[in-house]
Amino acid sequence: EEIYMKKIILTIIVLIAGIIGCSKSSEKKLSGEKIDDKQTISNISENNVQNQESNENYETSLKKRIEDIQKEVQPGLDSGVTADMNNAVSKQEELLEAEMKKVYGLLEAKLSDSEKAKLKKEQEDWKKEVEKNVDEATKEVEGGTISGVMGGNAWVTKTEERALELAKRYDQLNNK
Repeated sequence: EEIYMKKIILTIIVLIAGIIGCSKSSEKKLSGEKIDDKQTISNISENNVQNQESNENYETSLKKRIEDIQKEVQPGLDSGVTADMNNAVSKQEELLEAEMKKVYGLLEAKLSDSEKAKLKKEQEDWKKEVEKNVDEATKEVEGGTISGVMGGNAWVTKTEERALELAKRYDQLNNK
């Protein structure tokens, strides 16, 4: 019985050491990714300026940037490891949000005050609808570990659609 207790205690110690080791390595990984995300968001702004100077319409250049974002996060999505998938979806969300905010600002700058108010209301309604869709997507998996990925995917899909919709409207105002 004493040997059995020693084995249990040893097993618990090994598990705790493993958990602590894993959490420290993921903290390092996350802090490293944040720097890359800030750099990437900075690059988005630079690319947007370059695209405005070219003859290419905004929607087309945005589609190319969205493809680049997808290629960047695809390894994490394909890994099958929930933590990697969650990190990839979070990064994708952040980058697409930056794209959407950028085109929203460009579009807003072209509108009259009354049109700006309509756009703002439309954006608020869009956000409420997306939050509802995310809730529905996560309910399907009943709060399992994959729920973050499912909710994130719902958010990413709607954000991408909205960014492209705003880009198309921006291009219509600029006759591109």
